[in-house]
Amino acid sequence: MRWSWDEFRALPRTAITTDIHCVTKWSKFGTRWEGVSIDTLLAEAINRGVESAAYAMAVCDGGYTTNVPLADLTGGKGMVAYIYEGAPLDPEHGGPARLLVPHLYFWKSAKWVRELRFMERDDPGFWESLGYHIYGDPWREQRYSGDE
Repeated sequence: MRWSWDEFRALPRTAITTDIHCVTKWSKFGTRWEGVSIDTLLAEAINRGVESAAYAMAVCDGGYTTNVPLADLTGGKGMVAYIYEGAPLDPEHGGPARLLVPHLYFWKSAKWVRELRFMERDDPGFWESLGYHIYGDPWREQRYSGDE
């Protein structure tokens, strides 16, 4: 599926207030985001004959990628955000759009997202291929590949 920027912004928008956690051990509480839920994007794709898979790879400007299980993006858990704290997302923070997966370490909320590739098997993204944890749960402190 492809959407122009105007078509994408015309999709139903959702809002979330959530905490975010960085692998470098900082957190920010009560952040406000708006964007298009992954559920909405998948529904649009499935309506047009695209089948879902078990994993997604976010592909971003500059060649950055990160992998996320689809179960961690659906059910209201993930979105492509383009509004932060009531204003358009600044380029410094990943604008015009970034993946938002707030329950995982923030490197999974990839900046400057341009594409979501749906995959049958899990492949490591940029940081994961360099030794970061394949999943990245902050509550289990999954920073590096050897962390449980």
